[in-house]
Amino acid sequence: MRKEPTTFNITPMSGGCGAEVSGVNLSKPMEKEEKKLLEEAWLEYQVLFFRNQPLTPQQHVDFAKGFGELQGPGYMPTLDDYPNVYVQEYPDLFKGIVSDVDWHIDASFLEKPLKGAVLYAIDVPETGGDTTWVNLYEAYDSLSDSMKTLCSNLTAVHDNFHKNLLSVIETYGSKGYEMARKATPPREHPLVCTHPQTGKKCLFYSELMVSHFKELTAGEGQYLRSFLIDHIKKPELACRFKWENHSVAFWDNRCTAHRGIFDFGDAHRLMHRVAIQGETKPS
Repeated sequence: MRKEPTTFNITPMSGGCGAEVSGVNLSKPMEKEEKKLLEEAWLEYQVLFFRNQPLTPQQHVDFAKGFGELQGPGYMPTLDDYPNVYVQEYPDLFKGIVSDVDWHIDASFLEKPLKGAVLYAIDVPETGGDTTWVNLYEAYDSLSDSMKTLCSNLTAVHDNFHKNLLSVIETYGSKGYEMARKATPPREHPLVCTHPQTGKKCLFYSELMVSHFKELTAGEGQYLRSFLIDHIKKPELACRFKWENHSVAFWDNRCTAHRGIFDFGDAHRLMHRVAIQGETKPS
């Protein structure tokens, strides 16, 4: 077992993944050893949660920057003067094309999908609006040997417009769609990938993004997609986080998928998200 750090405490959230960290102040620069221990915990538990962490946008950026190069502006609104801080505000966001109500890996349609992300809660509903993460290592490990062999020989096509094509066309028209399609073309990634730091195999599957499998017919692919969707929904693989104002989630995007639970009606929910650029292609 890894020796627990003395500067902060770690409490596992579930048997699937996730841990809550206390005794650390994310608004201040971290000592080298403290950052090393936190990164080890991040790799082990896949997603870390922090409570009572009032952060300015700059402090949010500084914390995330400690773990890699940051994602720049893209298809979601960003905070004025902070191009790395994405603004996720509901119900306003429902009026656009963004939808993450299905299990997904952030930006899996990129050649190098995001390494990780830091999501910060500013104003969240008293009830509802939780987020759930799933352990994609265990999603792979819990398959039968025969299914592991099948999945290990498949290429998944990740398409940003797989489920929101009509919304994009209705919102931006055909010209807008053409520009967006050129900017984010479909990408092919192995269905089973090896994590570049831990060396563990994971099921790199995104319900929201995967349109088909290169080696299978449409009918075969539909059967497999239905199976995989049911498989990653198993509660044994997951942890669920109840947000509070000034709480933070920091997840490894290379070995987890997540899903926001939209059960809060028209209540206001404002989050800021800073993402870390991917460093390697899934392989």
